[in-house]
Amino acid sequence: MRKLLLASAFALGAVGTVGDAFAQAGPSPLQGQLVAPPGAVPGANNNNSSFGTARPGASAVPTPGTVVIHLNARVTVEWASAWNSVTNQAVPATGAGSGFKANNATELATYARLYPGMDGMAANGLRYGGAIEIRNNFGPALTNSNNSPGTQASGYTSSQTWFIRRAFAYLGADQVGIVRVGEGDGLMSLYDGGRTTFQFVTPSGGLNGSDLNGLINGNTSPPFAFSTVSGNEYTSQKIVYLSPSFAGFDFGLQYSPHAFNDFNACAIAATTCSNLSASAVATDGARYQNMFNFGGRYNGQFGPLAVLAYGVYGVAGHVTTNALPATTPGGVRIPGNRYDNLNYGNAGVALTYAGFTIGGNYIGGAVNGQLAARPSGGAGMNAWLVGVAYQAGPLTVGGSYESIDSQGAATLAGLSQRHEYALDVGVSYALAPGLVVFSDYIYQNRKQSGWNFATGTLGTAFNQVQGQGFMLGTTVAW
Repeated sequence: MRKLLLASAFALGAVGTVGDAFAQAGPSPLQGQLVAPPGAVPGANNNNSSFGTARPGASAVPTPGTVVIHLNARVTVEWASAWNSVTNQAVPATGAGSGFKANNATELATYARLYPGMDGMAANGLRYGGAIEIRNNFGPALTNSNNSPGTQASGYTSSQTWFIRRAFAYLGADQVGIVRVGEGDGLMSLYDGGRTTFQFVTPSGGLNGSDLNGLINGNTSPPFAFSTVSGNEYTSQKIVYLSPSFAGFDFGLQYSPHAFNDFNACAIAATTCSNLSASAVATDGARYQNMFNFGGRYNGQFGPLAVLAYGVYGVAGHVTTNALPATTPGGVRIPGNRYDNLNYGNAGVALTYAGFTIGGNYIGGAVNGQLAARPSGGAGMNAWLVGVAYQAGPLTVGGSYESIDSQGAATLAGLSQRHEYALDVGVSYALAPGLVVFSDYIYQNRKQSGWNFATGTLGTAFNQVQGQGFMLGTTVAW
């Protein structure tokens, strides 16, 4: 469920002045009331924390000696009808005689988000602040008890606990830029903001692991290879520098030691250690280490044409698996036992004129899926996305198409590679400030010879899977 969690800073303003997309109605001692176009909901990132120089936007820019406190939230409710080629078959993937079958014909889903944060400015002009994103999770369904008959709905909701998705601090000054540290977005997510990947059309998030992706299920959803505003990008621990803007241009640097929080310390080295550097488990080799990203962005206007364009280059090492044999005694390479260092490029562009936005995004190189290391001997990734959208007042309508070629299964390196594609179309309408209704349709397809997508193992069944679904939903944000 990846959303436009950057939307308060980017969703409709990333290609121009953020302030053009938002307004505040009514003064408040802490924060104004949000009045936002479709898809623009409060998030952990805002116009103070996401640019090297603060700019007007949904969140008030603090003046010297003041702080602005945020406590934003949203509730989303959705109805969907979905189908996939795995769980909707007469004989499920778990095997004939299992007696289980899933029905995706009618689904109703609800979730909530909390976004506490603070932006401040010291008397000497130092900018600083922090933000948190809190989500609720979902436990397994419960079975009725003969001793205490009931629907078990009450017990189920008790399993919906809160967890942290983003948590970062920042400091700097408008003249030198800002540094962000913690569990938060890197350059790709901050530069794209869902704009060049067309995640802004509806609150569901389009092709980026959206709510509808999850409800279709059946392992038929391609991982969002572009990684922008995706959990595998923004939840890792990192340090990010964002420069001031120079005539519309800005640049940034990023470092991440690994994907995990080092409060997960290990007394004895094991695969569960956050700072693991070597492992005897083959799949640990896909974990990156010491990732560096370098990038630049242009965000400006040419008369009535608004332009957003960016590029990011990334490199990283990975956990070594030298304890495992690279070849058989006969000298035949063992697929999946060795990995290459990461080396990739990501770029996006969005052009907006008279309400129409066209654009696309690309990522390619020695990377596999969402920022995982490529198995040695495997295919490089080559993924592209194109989209178009139209915005008129409260109405937004658009769609996007993605095509992803990658190695996929590490144990099939040099034997086969994965091809995935998906199409999304959606429409949203702001009925009132903070109230958006929307609809989405997605079709998705995944294929790799020799890989069973249903079980996630080698096999001749389910080498190609597909799914599709339709959703209606509403979001209330404050």
